[in-house]
Amino acid sequence: MKKIRSVIIDDETANLEVLADMLKRHCPSVELIGLARSAIEGYELIQLAKPELVFLDIMMPGKTGFDLLRMFEEIHFDVIFVSGFDRYAIQAFEFNALHYILKPIDYSKLIQAVSKVEKKIDRSDSHIIHLIHSLDEKNQLIRTISIHHNDKVLVIEISDICLIQSSGGGYSEIVTINGLKLLSTKTLADYEELLRSHSNFLRVSRSVLINVHYIQEYTKGMSCFITLRNYETEIEVSRRKKADIMRRLKSHA
Repeated sequence: MKKIRSVIIDDETANLEVLADMLKRHCPSVELIGLARSAIEGYELIQLAKPELVFLDIMMPGKTGFDLLRMFEEIHFDVIFVSGFDRYAIQAFEFNALHYILKPIDYSKLIQAVSKVEKKIDRSDSHIIHLIHSLDEKNQLIRTISIHHNDKVLVIEISDICLIQSSGGGYSEIVTINGLKLLSTKTLADYEELLRSHSNFLRVSRSVLINVHYIQEYTKGMSCFITLRNYETEIEVSRRKKADIMRRLKSHA
């Protein structure tokens, strides 16, 4: 079995020791070649050891794990994020098909993550690069998304999204404030989870997610309809969701 040359970067010695022991006991394909206790040490270790896989903590004193990855112009290694902070970009990890494990580490989750790395045929840094560039450096919220459109990949600012609606068959249509319409292979539920930490996005019905920043007007009768800027079609609010949505719309007014 070919060994995967790996390093662990975590500021807490106990976490380093626990993960190293779990890898030794449960992941025979992993060859541990180095440990680091900070982003700076980690950067130097990666430059020297050239690992194929990095187990990376996110929140460390000084520079974060994300800061470490930003130091590289190109990333030629896989990353398994290991963190006790599930609020830090977990949706972004899932959206970009990256590996992460929450602390305290469940050995079955560790085995699963390593197995995914083992099965990779082509090593590509595109997912990691997109994650790092998509994150807002201040609060680590995802800031952009990439959409495959014809023979190109378009990078869209989340703040420019007017609405996202289900197109059936597991597809979604994204409409931007400047009228651009893009078909995505992600479901509406995928986008709702991804944007959960962005309070300006509201699911107003089974098939529509809107950006409240672009609301032009809404009706207050028995049936509620929302009109968005630069979008001609009125959007009907689900009766089941109406009371909650009205409260949230007023809080954004």
